[in-house]
Amino acid sequence: MIKKLLTIATVVLAVAVNAQNGKVSQNTFSEVMPVTISNEKATLAPGCQTLSPINSTANVTLYTLNTSTACTTGGYLIGNNCYGYKEEAQYLDGSSYAAVTGPSITAVSVGFYRNATLLKGTKGTTGTVGMQIYSGVSAATAPGVAITSTTATLSQIIAAQTGTSTLFVYTFTFTPFALPATGFYASLVLPTTVGDTAVAYTQTSTVNGAWNKDNTNAWFDIFADWGVKVNNVFLPIVCGSNITTGISKNLGLSKDVTIMPNPSSGLVNLAVTLAQTENLTVTVSNALGQQIISNKYDGISNELITLDLNNQSNGVYFVTVSNGKDKMVQRLILSK
Repeated sequence: MIKKLLTIATVVLAVAVNAQNGKVSQNTFSEVMPVTISNEKATLAPGCQTLSPINSTANVTLYTLNTSTACTTGGYLIGNNCYGYKEEAQYLDGSSYAAVTGPSITAVSVGFYRNATLLKGTKGTTGTVGMQIYSGVSAATAPGVAITSTTATLSQIIAAQTGTSTLFVYTFTFTPFALPATGFYASLVLPTTVGDTAVAYTQTSTVNGAWNKDNTNAWFDIFADWGVKVNNVFLPIVCGSNITTGISKNLGLSKDVTIMPNPSSGLVNLAVTLAQTENLTVTVSNALGQQIISNKYDGISNELITLDLNNQSNGVYFVTVSNGKDKMVQRLILSK
């Protein structure tokens, strides 16, 4: 037992030192700067909300592993790599859904990375990817008991990608399952078929909520293991009988739509992660209030919508997303 503990401690220490020596490289993808408009009256109705561990003002980030003598084939911090990681988990605190009556997990949307041109990131067709829900008590404590799970094939996940953006959203759905009051972990179960990979984005944070399960089935805090504090782009959808709809900082469309990159050089992506299919109207207005784009999208649930602002001048714009009941407005900076 002592030898085993010493071996684990040595491995963790070596990984931490290597990380400081440049073993982990960071590629910044985008920045989000939301402005929420709350002048509409909220109503109480059964429904769902999207929980988010992501700080909306932080960068969406992709961490890759530099090759070294210990990890000759590289890979990704949150995804398949030569260390044989099996799962990547994200903690969601019970306080984020404490006001929900009878909270149940129904889905988890994941921000995946794929670069088809370079054949990098999420790829393959034969393997499966899972989403496992574990009990949890805090971000400082490893995932607990497995409580429910679901799977999807890589071909299903890749088919969710639209356009040419390297970030796309896929939503894993569950039969509704009651959540513990203390909190839970959403964990991405990585494919094991040779050549198949699944890679997810993260955001840097002041508090680490991400954990990984290594090839010995042991859980490690990402910060303790690698020296970086991150939260994974995993967005659980929780349903209850008293969820407030309308415009709110924590509920409604403000949690279901993410704009990236922001600032933008011309092309803007809206990552939409809705609990159910809806019809959306997306408009873009300049600082003078003049509407320059107005598009309608029918039957939207989990999509990546691309807006082209290449013909517009640099400056401040406002993106409005409405479903006829809720409205969200986010400030966008155009800098070419």
